[in-house]
Amino acid sequence: MTIIHDFRASLNGSKTLVHEAAWVAFYRRLWPQAQYILRCDDDGPWQRWGVDRRVTLPGRDILIDEKVRDTAWTDILLEEWSVYYGPRDRRNRVGWSLDDTKRCDFVAYAIPKRGCCYLLPFELLRLAYLQHRAEWHRNDGQDGREKWYPLVAPNDGYVTINCAVPWQTLRHALVEQIYRTFGDVADLPEPVIGPGGELVFTHPDG
Repeated sequence: MTIIHDFRASLNGSKTLVHEAAWVAFYRRLWPQAQYILRCDDDGPWQRWGVDRRVTLPGRDILIDEKVRDTAWTDILLEEWSVYYGPRDRRNRVGWSLDDTKRCDFVAYAIPKRGCCYLLPFELLRLAYLQHRAEWHRNDGQDGREKWYPLVAPNDGYVTINCAVPWQTLRHALVEQIYRTFGDVADLPEPVIGPGGELVFTHPDG
């Protein structure tokens, strides 16, 4: 039997005050020095940039996209297409997990029925999905395993398409993005002292 993950319906709680006290307590534990913990509910630039929460620390803000999943699944449901009408349709809109216009630092992915929240670094998550997208797509349920992709949520005239990635798989992919090789990839020129006493690296071609 195919399980349809209606991601939009399952995340409705993230736009209400049902979990607000839990969110505030969660952020207070993470950043006890926070000066403000602000919701970004209005239909304005913050929402268009994928930001639901601004946590203001001394000297900087941390921008967060909040997700609340109301079922106790152990996977992370990555939204690939938030609006999908069909191949090459100009009305299609990329999902939050691949959206390179998002300005959030983290995605806070809460599963209240399991009493947990994953604080996911967004850019590393996006890069991990891009790298493993084709691999994760191959698990379409045809080999008897639990289906990962595509999980289709019908909407009014279009569908939302998601990929259900087990946490252990996603965690390994995130670690891959964190740990990279470094060094011996280019020969840098010798630095010179600039007019203000700073080190200046000139391009090898001038």
